Amino acid sequence: MPDLKGFHYRATSTADAGPPLLLLHGSSRDETELPPLAETAAPGWPYLSLRGPIPWESGYAFFRRNPDRTLDQSDLALQTGRLRTFLQAAIETGLIARPPILFGFSNGAIIAASLMIRDPDIAAGAILVRPLSLDPDAIIPSMPAKPVLILSGDRDDRRSPEDATRIASQFQAAGADVTSHSSPTDHHLHDDEPAIIGQWLASRVFPLAHTRPPL
Repeated sequence: MPDLKGFHYRATSTADAGPPLLLLHGSSRDETELPPLAETAAPGWPYLSLRGPIPWESGYAFFRRNPDRTLDQSDLALQTGRLRTFLQAAIETGLIARPPILFGFSNGAIIAASLMIRDPDIAAGAILVRPLSLDPDAIIPSMPAKPVLILSGDRDDRRSPEDATRIASQFQAAGADVTSHSSPTDHHLHDDEPAIIGQWLASRVFPLAHTRPPL
């Protein structure tokens, strides 16, 4: 396994022809949080699970927040660039064979969206669980038919009801193939969501992996 200095990750075999999942955990967590979800939602699907670089409470995060919990936009931009560098190195070293599906939860979903907005070609698509819009007025670059799944909770006290709708609309305006689903839950995962993720991967991503060359 390549030694990408400064990055902590765990991986299954990612040499499969299809795009692997890049797992991006929530704040105060680490690279062990999302593999069980990925293995439940899509058994056998290759993944690479990355640890956020920012020590945060009892774990890590992918970017900092301000004291009032608003996004630290300058740090988000910095860490998004760092994540992009990691992905480029992962492909160049053969750690992954092609651009991945970004699979982020909460803090990880926000940086996944940030990366998609700044460089749509770096990823084959995205699964955004409990995201929010980085900038409601931002114009997102064109990403025709790029598959994006957005999962929200209708009782999520960390998100406003408009957050998922707003970011979905932004990706749709950029031409992405957006699927949105709201579950009767709070910020935590709902029992039905692993199946929703698995069905989306099977219908939106699996066919692409077998009909399109690597990006």
